Amino acid sequence: MGLSDLYWFVGVFILVYLFYLIFGVLRRKKINFDRIPIELILLIKKYRLDMSKIGYFGIMNFIALVSAFDIAFTTTFVCHYIEKVYLAILIGACMLVPLILITFKFIGLYYVKKGCVIDGNKKNRKKMAKVLERK
Repeated sequence: MGLSDLYWFVGVFILVYLFYLIFGVLRRKKINFDRIPIELILLIKKYRLDMSKIGYFGIMNFIALVSAFDIAFTTTFVCHYIEKVYLAILIGACMLVPLILITFKFIGLYYVKKGCVIDGNKKNRKKMAKVLERK
């Protein structure tokens, strides 16, 4: 792995992060609970995250960083080590899905450890149930 691979990784990372930031995070001026991104719904349902304890734009920025890392890592590996296009697409897809699941598990565990989970408070449970019920 040479310096050109590192440049490739950083370039793809910055490009994907800026794209995700502009079209996913900054474009939403206010929170619309009818159009919550699927990544956030996955984290809320699986780890019982309490969005009143987490800032929406903070968690979306964190998701953008992690997603950019996943895509940049997979792209760097596939483009530099696999010659055939069809094989590169197949291996890239097979590599990207588990990588996304693993990194999202780390995001969920980070927020659980931080204490941003729904406690036994009925008010919080009802509030989050209404939000997730729409999906």
